[in-house]
Amino acid sequence: MNFLVVLGAWGLLQWLGPSTSLHRDHWLFSWYHRASTALAAIPQPFRLALAVAAPALLAGLIAIVLGGAVGGVPLFLFGLLVLAYSLGRGDFQRMVDEYLERWNRGDLAAAYESAVALQILRPDEVPADAAVTDAVALHHQVRAALLYRGYERWFAVVFWFVLLGPAGALGYRTLQLLRGEEGVTADERAALSRWLHWADWVPVRLLGLAFAFTGTFSACFRRFCDSLSGGSTAPVLLAEFENAALEGAVARRDSADSSRWHAMAAQELLELRALLSRSSVAWLVALAILQLL
Repeated sequence: MNFLVVLGAWGLLQWLGPSTSLHRDHWLFSWYHRASTALAAIPQPFRLALAVAAPALLAGLIAIVLGGAVGGVPLFLFGLLVLAYSLGRGDFQRMVDEYLERWNRGDLAAAYESAVALQILRPDEVPADAAVTDAVALHHQVRAALLYRGYERWFAVVFWFVLLGPAGALGYRTLQLLRGEEGVTADERAALSRWLHWADWVPVRLLGLAFAFTGTFSACFRRFCDSLSGGSTAPVLLAEFENAALEGAVARRDSADSSRWHAMAAQELLELRALLSRSSVAWLVALAILQLL
């Protein structure tokens, strides 16, 4: 059933569009703030863990209750809605196209503003003055951010859905959403980032393996094997996997002093998007095989 739910959720979002009413997160932020107030006497790590885990545990309990009802149809529909909600926000294709439209004009300030507006970059992580004066730095920041956005919006959610059902998918999306919530304290954001690091450990490496099969196999597979004994963060690993998978086909210069480099950098982002699309198909094929087995 997992394969059908994943296909159904993807089709549902294609039909509803990127601005679907399913992706309304005010309830989660409201719950977090109420839980933080009500559990103020509990030490911060436990309070945050309870606030994060409660929606996922509720989804898991509902899935258990619906599991044996009417041939599994209610469970299928519930899983479909939870997975569709848990998948990434916004239109990834538009993110890349809108950014590249400004990049190709050579307007670094507009490209940076587009990346921030589309939530590709965070202004507190990438200062505007540095981004608009260094095209190479801006390109590599956007490249890494787009890779992680492409990964967390689909691959990680599907992995946790297949492993733990609706509870896994909703739990992962809760971690991502709360980490970006303005009302979260610095200590809580750091804790959420640590939990996401471990939640990403397996799926980001599986995506690296998919990159090997859909890109340059030998170089990417070597990097995948090396990653099994390492503790690099997900964004760093994804950039290294992409670098190996697109070996010889991307912008690797250290200075941006020509229009040719700008064109190569734009082509790299298009290749990145295509690599993610091919890898999503590879995951679906693997999931279909697992379903048959």
